[in-house]
Amino acid sequence: MKKIVLAAVFAVASVAANAQVWMGGEVGYQHTKTTLNGNELSKNNTFTLLPEIGYTLNDNWDIAAAVGFGHRDDDNASTNNFILNPYARYKAVKAGNFTFFLDGGFAYELEHTHGVDDNTNTWEIAIKPGFSYAISPKVSLVAHIGKLGWAFQKTGDVKTNQVNVGVDNAVAFGAYVSF
Repeated sequence: MKKIVLAAVFAVASVAANAQVWMGGEVGYQHTKTTLNGNELSKNNTFTLLPEIGYTLNDNWDIAAAVGFGHRDDDNASTNNFILNPYARYKAVKAGNFTFFLDGGFAYELEHTHGVDDNTNTWEIAIKPGFSYAISPKVSLVAHIGKLGWAFQKTGDVKTNQVNVGVDNAVAFGAYVSF
């Protein structure tokens, strides 16, 4: 038994010794205003904060998790979101300071609208292509462009299945700092 525990400790220590920790994430803001003949019909503000922490395992693979929060105010309601997204990143192509990658993982989102009894739960499995640009050895700018995935959403008794394919449904920007 001691040999098994010692081997497990050695394996974890080996991975940790070669791993490089990075932190970063994405911040988003959206303001929407709808008018008809100069009269305001509606407006809303959406804010998201999605910090991430990850480990670089080798030249091609990272593992990471994002845990975040979103908030939306509009004329009718206020909504809060909790987001959990563990994933693995495969760095497919490197060219100079650019790296093209694929993030594959699972995401869970809990949405609560104030004054509404039923929360919305969303589960998603997706692959998100993206690229990073290293502006220094320790700092990179990152962009995700679209996704390929499947999502299941449940609000009370209402269930929705969704397939996402394309680059126009999600574009996100962020930055990472390596330690």
